[in-house]
Amino acid sequence: MGQVRLTMFGTDEFPTREEIVEEYAKEFNRYVTPKGDTVFGFWMQTLADLELLDLELQGLTEEYKINPVERTVDFKGDEDFIRLRVAHLEKVRVKTSLYTDFVDSYGDTNAYAFHNLYPYKGKFYPRVVRTLINAFGLKSGDLILDLFNGSGTTTHEASLMGIKSVGIDITPMGVVLSNLKNNLPFLSLEELNFTNNELVEILQSIEKKEWKHQNDTIYNLMLTIYFDTMDAFERTSRYDKKGKERLFIEKFNYIKACYQKLIEIKNKFGLEFERAEIIEGDALELKKYEEYESRFDAIITSPPYYFSIDYVGKDKIAYEYLGVNMKKIESKYLGMKNSISHGRTYGNLPYKVILYYRDLRKSIENMYWALKDGGKMAIIIGDSTVGGRKTPTTMITKKFCEEVGFEFRKLIFNPLLGARNRAIRGESIIMGEKRM
Repeated sequence: MGQVRLTMFGTDEFPTREEIVEEYAKEFNRYVTPKGDTVFGFWMQTLADLELLDLELQGLTEEYKINPVERTVDFKGDEDFIRLRVAHLEKVRVKTSLYTDFVDSYGDTNAYAFHNLYPYKGKFYPRVVRTLINAFGLKSGDLILDLFNGSGTTTHEASLMGIKSVGIDITPMGVVLSNLKNNLPFLSLEELNFTNNELVEILQSIEKKEWKHQNDTIYNLMLTIYFDTMDAFERTSRYDKKGKERLFIEKFNYIKACYQKLIEIKNKFGLEFERAEIIEGDALELKKYEEYESRFDAIITSPPYYFSIDYVGKDKIAYEYLGVNMKKIESKYLGMKNSISHGRTYGNLPYKVILYYRDLRKSIENMYWALKDGGKMAIIIGDSTVGGRKTPTTMITKKFCEEVGFEFRKLIFNPLLGARNRAIRGESIIMGEKRM
């Protein structure tokens, strides 16, 4: 009996490297590509993503069925509306979703539009914000509040979805960034047309503290790019060869490219953006805005981790340039105002954590006060490690929500994949509703 020879491609000839790669690429594609007209996005990586998809389909469809094995969805509902809103599907009835266009255009699942304007510590994912807006069934005419707005993730995402919002934050740099994200989409391309020579002149004028511009958005944009440039040189020597001028120009051109991509997508899908109201203020003093009582349809927020993340340190260059007292800002943080008094305690937790929890509870009371009856609430929060001990922040936050009157709806744990801050390994989304 002769020896049986195994062949590839039905021939005795050896295939080329290109033929082998092509054939195996096709085979791999058959295994990993979902089969269906409405399919998961490739960015769905965890069980939390599956829960988030389920959550937003509850708010977007009349009925639906998720097939996690085939990575497909069957649904009844307005497919054009779903295509514009959904954050976890790559295709809706064969056509790519708006979110897929964001991912493909910007090459990132969370750094689209102006979300990546500036490296702000402690940001949460815009995809989570989009999911929660969908889950709550929010639409044009509704109003969202984020009373810990940070660099403006909630307000920017709401703006992209055509929904009104109010963002409040205690940090001046956070307010600057939120306003930039809020205003940049409404500029014209001509307002962003600067030559390299003009950019170099702007950089030099900023260094001399002589920079002026009649448009506040352009003025603050150039300052922000300068702060980011100088911070890059302070953190690493890798840019020394490139030099400040080239890096400044590169960062400006990145922002301009983000603008051009956003306007292209806006025109393609016929989007209508909505401006937010940005306020430099204190979440603990929300009730001084009397007009906000029972005004909001939803709150989506993420309280800061002041005892785990140095928010102000990243902006040291900016605050020194602007003459802002950093210690004064830090004194307004949750847990930094009050002293311990008699009352409830939380085991053997560190002093600063106890103070933080007391202010956190007050902020949740203010959330309840600001929501309409039946209004929805979502708090994104994580358990930090302080002094080698894990803090039970998630469950204490849930307890506070129930104590002030919120009806608990759901808790989803979302791991932070690749997180560099080892003190925070994941965040939980606590969802509730103001009782009627």
